[in-house]
Amino acid sequence: MLYVQEKVVKLGGIYLKGQVTSVEVQEAGSVYVAQDEKGRYKKSQPVGYENGKVMIDILLESTKGATTLEQLTEMQRLFKPYGQTKPKLLSIVNEDCAARGITKVYFKNLTSKKVISESKRIASLELWAPDIVGIKVKKKTTKKKTTKKTTKKSKSKKSKSKSPAKDSRSTSKGKKAAKKAVK
Repeated sequence: MLYVQEKVVKLGGIYLKGQVTSVEVQEAGSVYVAQDEKGRYKKSQPVGYENGKVMIDILLESTKGATTLEQLTEMQRLFKPYGQTKPKLLSIVNEDCAARGITKVYFKNLTSKKVISESKRIASLELWAPDIVGIKVKKKTTKKKTTKKTTKKSKSKKSKSKSPAKDSRSTSKGKKAAKKAVK
């Protein structure tokens, strides 16, 4: 029988009962993979970030203060109180989450498992951070110098209207869009 009650994770203003066995924080980027009509890989392109996920595993043992079922019921009340129709944003206090900038989470999943041959229960929480945390970067401001280019083009006396190589498309819009994307 375990008598250890740790204060590792505070969720919604309440310390989670039991012994926290693991805290896992996941953050990932979203990458779009382009394919051609035949399903062959063409290119991949980053498109953003996914929400952070926090997975917490807790070992519940009966103590003098509460049974495993009472501890599990307390977690259930945090997950979905009576009358609540959708997940509520909860504050989380944990050193791993704080290091990653995660301070508020939604309950995504709550699972519990009773080990029949032993007196313990195992609870697993999956929490999702609503915001993507990142480092704010200040953009360096620079003054742009505008220069006018004067180039003289000599006109050919040859008629271009019959030439199949004549290309009248302008590429200036594409160049401007590419410069903006790089900045």
